Amino acid sequence: MELRRHQREALEAIATSQDQRHWVVLPPGAGKTLVGVAAASGWERPVVAFGPNQAIVTQWRSAWESHTGTAASSDRDLPTGFTALTYQSLAVFDSDSDEPSPTARLHPNGRALVRRLHDLGPLTLILDECHHLLEVWGSLLDEIIAELPDATVIALTATPPELLTAAQAERVDRLFGSITYQAGIPALVAEGDLAPFAELAWFTTPTARESEWLDARAVRAAELVTELTGVDLKVPFLSWIALHDFRDFEPLVGDAVVRLALAGHLDLPEHAHVSERHRRDVTLEDWLTVADRWLQALSALGGAEAAFERRIAALLPGVGYRMTRKGLRPGQPLVDRVLSRSASKSLAAAEIVAQTVASDTDSRLLVLTDFANATALPADLDGVLEPQSGSARWLLEALVTDERIAAARPVMVTGTSIGAGASVLRALLPDERVEGEGVVVLEGTSSSRWLAAATGALNRGWTRCLVGTRGLLGEGWDARAVTGVIDLTSATTSTAIVQTRGRSLRSDPLHPDKVAVNWTVTCVAADRPQGDADYRRLVRKHTGWFAVDEEGDVVDGVAHLSSRLTPEAPPPWPKQLNAASLERALDHEPVRNAWDAVDPLREHPVATLRIVGDRAPVPVGVPAVPERTARETALPYAVGIGVGALSLLGTAVGLVAAPVTVVIIAIMITLFWVAGWRGAVERNRRLQRAPSTSDYARAVADALAAAGLSSVGAEGVVVEVTAGGETRIRLEARPNVPGFAAEGSTRASAEALDEAVTELFTTSLAEVLGPLEQPRYLISRPVWEPRPPSLADGFRTREADREVWHQVPTAFGVSRVMADLFAEAWSRHVAEGQRAVFAGASEGAALLRALRWSSPFGDAAGLSIVERRHW
Repeated sequence: MELRRHQREALEAIATSQDQRHWVVLPPGAGKTLVGVAAASGWERPVVAFGPNQAIVTQWRSAWESHTGTAASSDRDLPTGFTALTYQSLAVFDSDSDEPSPTARLHPNGRALVRRLHDLGPLTLILDECHHLLEVWGSLLDEIIAELPDATVIALTATPPELLTAAQAERVDRLFGSITYQAGIPALVAEGDLAPFAELAWFTTPTARESEWLDARAVRAAELVTELTGVDLKVPFLSWIALHDFRDFEPLVGDAVVRLALAGHLDLPEHAHVSERHRRDVTLEDWLTVADRWLQALSALGGAEAAFERRIAALLPGVGYRMTRKGLRPGQPLVDRVLSRSASKSLAAAEIVAQTVASDTDSRLLVLTDFANATALPADLDGVLEPQSGSARWLLEALVTDERIAAARPVMVTGTSIGAGASVLRALLPDERVEGEGVVVLEGTSSSRWLAAATGALNRGWTRCLVGTRGLLGEGWDARAVTGVIDLTSATTSTAIVQTRGRSLRSDPLHPDKVAVNWTVTCVAADRPQGDADYRRLVRKHTGWFAVDEEGDVVDGVAHLSSRLTPEAPPPWPKQLNAASLERALDHEPVRNAWDAVDPLREHPVATLRIVGDRAPVPVGVPAVPERTARETALPYAVGIGVGALSLLGTAVGLVAAPVTVVIIAIMITLFWVAGWRGAVERNRRLQRAPSTSDYARAVADALAAAGLSSVGAEGVVVEVTAGGETRIRLEARPNVPGFAAEGSTRASAEALDEAVTELFTTSLAEVLGPLEQPRYLISRPVWEPRPPSLADGFRTREADREVWHQVPTAFGVSRVMADLFAEAWSRHVAEGQRAVFAGASEGAALLRALRWSSPFGDAAGLSIVERRHW
């Protein structure tokens, strides 16, 4: 079998590594199984492979036998040279044991398997989808691997290391050390090993019955906030906040305080830093996050204060919180449950399926839910949600009863059941007894056979819509024909997202032009307390996940769903976004073209700054603009006009000369006079030309290079302007590197800078262009207001009409030396001769008091500055 480039590179990295433990990161569909088999078969050792479920274990046995021609088994006695087992076959614990060690708590069958692993001697241990051991079986395998010092370990996962939690990263480092090889999904899509794809969102709003319940919760939340802010105590709530040093607040509390300040509830504290995440409406969570410590303090005071704290505690359950000895804690997430299981989501999924199958005859859709049958609802939600809302069965009903979808023959399959319209089920399973009409669900122990039948029908196109649970179909299940996943699940872990999306990314030999389109369905009630819970789930799902946006860029986060989305708050116009998403879903060519433009050799993303506004600086300045100073000299123009004046004098003296001489002198007078006037006009125009975005970016890049913080200076700045007028800026590698993207190019460099450097660049540039907040140093540029030129401009030095002040980026505010380095770069690219002014001195302090929170481009500029990660 011919290996792909990434498989060959992974095998080479394993072969040349001096370590016995190898951590390999490859996305779903990249061929991790073949990498593991090919590596292990060359070492002539017994091999034991562990996987999370039987489907993956079966794949390992088949791959080994196909590659080596030798037998493989799943026998716990380890009778063959290759054995594939589930993690569960090892991690069976004795419920009566209270031993602290996971190995000691194993059931006798588990301990027997561990002894057999020891008895094999030097062996190869393959841990497939090893993110599972981080989450569930990590402590156990940690001990077992430690007791197998001669074992060679190959750990395979699709979860990128940057998406691991701190605890997971610590365990990975201890178990496997550094990464042996890693390839990201964008690189494999660009290479052609995975299908090009787009990620889209469909937004719903709660049903009328759900909205009525949410409205009642909103009234309770408003009453609670009124209680918090209206009571007359010794130290009222908002006054208590003002008594604290902002730097003493924990990050979440500090963020909430800034949002309260921006909403006008209190003054913005000293040392506060305003960023994109603060520019959204205040939520109930913000109020309670800040009030937590205050309420605890009131309880300790006793008297009226303690009585007030008890009154607040009694109100908290009505808004989903409770008071404990350690402070406020979330109670039952009822609002979240209403939104995640909203009946509107099933209708949305049906709409997506109907639109897709009608427009694309090759489409094959996988719809994923959390559970086959819904669990019982809390008493507070009786009559609010349908009992089975959010389940696979509920969704099947919605699909089967939609006449637009009938021809697609939707089928549901779970771990214990299969369902469809009666006639569809009879045709799919001719050997089964199917009774009744309408939607029929069969229960039993034939789930593996039913799953095989449903998978085959989907691959053939006999059914074009398969409904199932994430646990069964979200990982380890393969159907190359799947062209899209409709995600109705509540899972937000990076592992779950990579795995569920991976179901549609596999290339299909029968459809080489396949483009996958994945959907996330989200219910929002933005004007209700906690009504953004499902949107926050959407944000978590897409953080770190790269996909194509509507402009053709590959970016991470919700921006690839729509460039109008931000992580901070749900959109106020869901219907417009749904219509735009449907339009994108039906047009595959832009998606394919966008992925074709990605460099397959790029290994890491770069940070990109996106700027839009009514009065934003122009993206790129006119080349070779001379440097400007606050006092612009008039000497060159005065010389031209002076020469013209001397010529005029010569004319007067020589009037008695020959007529020819008079004509020549008149021509000279005219030429010199015109030259002087044109010089004055050009000088006036040059003075009034403001620095471009590119000028600011080059100053930042050169300063970073001069400080040793980047290997690339101004020559690495890339500026692009989209069709919608948005300016996008990033820092790329040096131009002498093959594939370098020069200014205006859309092709990235294969030898990209470290992502941390590009993030430092965009963050610093955002600070330069943004409003003045709490800088340690300020720097200015002169501004000459527009006015018509005059002849006098040729004789006088024109001083700037005013100075505009910018903040020196935080990275350069650490010392006078760093601030001066920035000032030098500023003088080269923005305004000559400017110095950095220390905000702690009298001059700087006065400037900061006068200009704090103002924009250098005017408060009416409407400037939006957003940082994105771009592949």
